[in-house]
Amino acid sequence: MLVVAPIVILAIGAFLTVIISMTGEVLASRASNNLTYSVQDALNRIEQDVKMSSSFLATNTVLGTAQGYNDDATSFTNIGSNGTSLILNMVATTSNPVSTGSTYVYLKDKPNPCAASQGNIPFTYNVVYYIKADTLYRRTLMPTNYTDTTNTVCNTPWQQPSCSPTYMDAQAGSVFCKTKDVQLVSGVKAEDFIVQYFNGEASTSQNSIASTSTSIPDRNTALQSATTVGITINAKQDVAGRSVERTAIMRASRLDSNASAIATISADAAPVAPKVTTTLGEPTDVTFTWPKVAAATGYTFEYELNNSGTWVSGFTNQSTQQFKVTTATHKDIVKGRVTAINGALNSAYGTASITVPLWTSMNLQNNWVDYSPPFTSAGYTKTSSGLIVLKGMVRGGAGTIGILPVGYRPTMNITFENSTNQAGGRVDVGPTGLVNLSVGSNAWFSLDGIAFMPASATFTVPTLQNGWVNYSPSSGDPNWQGAGYLTDSLGRVHTNGLVRAGTVTSPTTMFTLPVGLRPPEYLHMLNTVSGSVGHFGVNSNGNIEAKGYTNTYSSLQSMFYPAGRATGTNCTTQWCNISLVNGWQHYGSPYATPQYTKSADGIVMLKGLINGGSSNAIQITTLPAGYCPAETLLLATSSAAAWSRLDVARQSNGTCIVVPAAGSTTWISLDNIHYIAEP
Repeated sequence: MLVVAPIVILAIGAFLTVIISMTGEVLASRASNNLTYSVQDALNRIEQDVKMSSSFLATNTVLGTAQGYNDDATSFTNIGSNGTSLILNMVATTSNPVSTGSTYVYLKDKPNPCAASQGNIPFTYNVVYYIKADTLYRRTLMPTNYTDTTNTVCNTPWQQPSCSPTYMDAQAGSVFCKTKDVQLVSGVKAEDFIVQYFNGEASTSQNSIASTSTSIPDRNTALQSATTVGITINAKQDVAGRSVERTAIMRASRLDSNASAIATISADAAPVAPKVTTTLGEPTDVTFTWPKVAAATGYTFEYELNNSGTWVSGFTNQSTQQFKVTTATHKDIVKGRVTAINGALNSAYGTASITVPLWTSMNLQNNWVDYSPPFTSAGYTKTSSGLIVLKGMVRGGAGTIGILPVGYRPTMNITFENSTNQAGGRVDVGPTGLVNLSVGSNAWFSLDGIAFMPASATFTVPTLQNGWVNYSPSSGDPNWQGAGYLTDSLGRVHTNGLVRAGTVTSPTTMFTLPVGLRPPEYLHMLNTVSGSVGHFGVNSNGNIEAKGYTNTYSSLQSMFYPAGRATGTNCTTQWCNISLVNGWQHYGSPYATPQYTKSADGIVMLKGLINGGSSNAIQITTLPAGYCPAETLLLATSSAAAWSRLDVARQSNGTCIVVPAAGSTTWISLDNIHYIAEP
């Protein structure tokens, strides 16, 4: 046994050695066969592409997202630090180029429309054979706009862009490339992929400039003359401890030696910044528009309000060439910026801005026209608190004066007492936006001072007292707003509605406002009563009081601050005392003290009951700059239980005077006088 055992072990070892050697030979032989096939297949691929190519290139002319040599924007070159590459310019086709139904893809409008594309420039792409990590790959390069049938091409190419397998495997979502590069042969070092260029199929002399010049333009010029390439692939692999090596050489020529005249698509450059313009729509919509930008496949739009620094996305990468901003309001600064894109490349911003005017001009109807300066032209606005304000002195028409847009209308019909040709007049505003003259002269009618909360505001319905009920229209009458009250975002109390049928003996309570919504002193509010001029009172106990007129109907439109607003010297947060002149004085307690204030939305309000002026046309006071309208306003009020008019006229130094153009010196109410201050 001691003699036999070593012999057996040696025999087994020899047997294993033979088996391993035989296995290695088999593996090496298989690898050699595979390598031979791979090298030949690579040469066949190159030959097929060369025959179909239009020209050889010194560097790529197109480059999609992540298609560069380093999976970025690094261009390929036929010689250089990244080794030798074969770069072919190819004409894109509508299907497999070897199929009988395949046709070229043409550039849109270059110069003809696609329907008559004869003579148009073919759309081209690049094929690159390159070495990376000792492996020969084939990559298809496409411009980023290769599928843009709206602006770039007449048809979508059959060919699709490819990227490196490493890059494609790392992407979690969709990418520009649709497939992986073709891995042709492994074991090929940079120096083992040799490309030689010749100026003819039978030529034996290399076009040396094409593969040696350091100047890309010089190489490109030389390559336009080259029709043939000679390709050498030397592949080496280690398999089972054995070195396997295969070398193969191939020459191939372009089928059309004149095809180099076919233009190549330039690499995508960033589009120029769009030229943006603005258009103001009624009432405050801002539309940004820009023309088509060459080479752009889409646009991204953002906007900003009032220099906030917060940009709001309108849309991203869409072909549309306009966007409407509908969230702006009067006096807002609206900025828009547009980026033109063509895949991964963006233009600089194209920008435009507009300041929405304080007023939107009213589209006058039925022969109504603006009176003339210095009186205001007809217009409307919405303040930051949501308050709708009208202005304007108009003449010459009948019936409907104008129409307010959606968002600037009340829930139901409301009515206002205003001034018309030295008398009181009535205007109604309805839920369809109609501003209608109901009572008055067309010699002139003032819309100044009309203000109300829109349909989006919610009024609280009060409990009516002493027989007063909401107005019930007879057949054919419009639906009138019932009595209600609310507090706006700036603390002002609003009342509205049309009521009837109650006790009119002064002072009879129609309804009572809750604590916290009551004025500190007694207010006199002008209103319409049965088609004539009247007024109602609001006392410090919150009682809305009838003042002795008929009860066919009575309107309740008013706006005032409750008792919480203090008196002081900051007139934008407090009441400031009015300096009365020409004998005018405070009527006395419990009636409102003559004062003025301005709220954050620019509304100036007056209050107070005065008397004693030497005549009804003598100036009451002067208000400081910053508290004045831009033009003369004609504001209706109550005076000695009758209609009166206060004119607020701007002076050249920015101040404004308040003059009673009609009324009695017995008493004039400044309560419910309000307007918008302008610079």
